[in-house]
Amino acid sequence: MNRDQQLKTLNSPKASKEQLREALACALGVTYERQSKEKEKTLFALCRDTFLEAYKEHAGIDYSFVAKDGVALSSLITKLKGIIQFPTDTAIIATFRLLLLKLPEWYKQNAFSLTRINGSFNEIVASIKQNGDKTGITDDSLESKLARRANARRSNT
Repeated sequence: MNRDQQLKTLNSPKASKEQLREALACALGVTYERQSKEKEKTLFALCRDTFLEAYKEHAGIDYSFVAKDGVALSSLITKLKGIIQFPTDTAIIATFRLLLLKLPEWYKQNAFSLTRINGSFNEIVASIKQNGDKTGITDDSLESKLARRANARRSNT
């Protein structure tokens, strides 16, 4: 870019930020690499998408995400940062996924919302730590109960 092109870009009211940056870099004698137009998703957006996907998978319908859900999700992210030893974005997303995966069945059936999960965060985490993989009173499926009964009958005979 020569000096005339730089001045033309500088004086143009329609010059974009990228064009102005390029002209400035050329005037300073440095090379300028254009930024990609793709933005990285934020931690909030990744957690929101994770929740919306989990909700749709469980309930079969889309979740109606409103402002109070955004506040609750921000609070949940802050709480997760507090319980993770080295809170990187990757660790927070993985912990959030694990929280949704291990969420007690009662919450999945009766209170599967960000506001409810945020409000009962301590109880949910305590329940998950205490019960491990068995995270609710309806955790056992009918098939596994029937299989246990059948095995118990076979061992009695």
